[in-house]
Amino acid sequence: MDVDTILGLYAQGLFPMDEPGAPELPWWVADPRTVFELDAESLAAVRRRVQRSLRGGPDRVDWELRVDDAFEETIARCAQPRAPGDGVWLTPRMQALYRALRAAGNAHTFEVWVGGELAAGLVSVTIGRAAMLESMFHRVPHAGNALVALTLEALAGGGCALCDIQTATPHTLRLGAVQIPRAEYEARLRVAVYG
Repeated sequence: MDVDTILGLYAQGLFPMDEPGAPELPWWVADPRTVFELDAESLAAVRRRVQRSLRGGPDRVDWELRVDDAFEETIARCAQPRAPGDGVWLTPRMQALYRALRAAGNAHTFEVWVGGELAAGLVSVTIGRAAMLESMFHRVPHAGNALVALTLEALAGGGCALCDIQTATPHTLRLGAVQIPRAEYEARLRVAVYG
């Protein structure tokens, strides 16, 4: 599948999720769709929730956000099972898709570094002013939450209009993600991609 076809599918509101044994990479839709809002009030609320999650943790951690410094390591870590017996979502053909999109300038990694070490990372696909946060890992407590807050602030500061995470988890909802109807998502996506 070429990059233009992949970007066209994303622009229609689809997202890839591999299945064992599927002859071709499956593409999916979600209704409702889950997004992080990028207005100042929503960003401040996410930051407050992340700060609350740090209570009882380290007194002070200097989270450093970097972009694309460790693309391959982030992909590799996202491809590892999260717990024994878990499946692998980021399969070799998903990794190949992200590498192709990166070569075209449409895939990036956002990374949190602590003391010169990679603490957490996520893969994002970008088209126009839309960002789709695809997969994430963390190896330091609380680094994943810090990464979400810092990434959202960076996206908003860069002019991003829509931040999609496809489907909700209890954790992302606690952080401030919201669910919207598919039709609303697709309308907002068109504006973010095509202006």
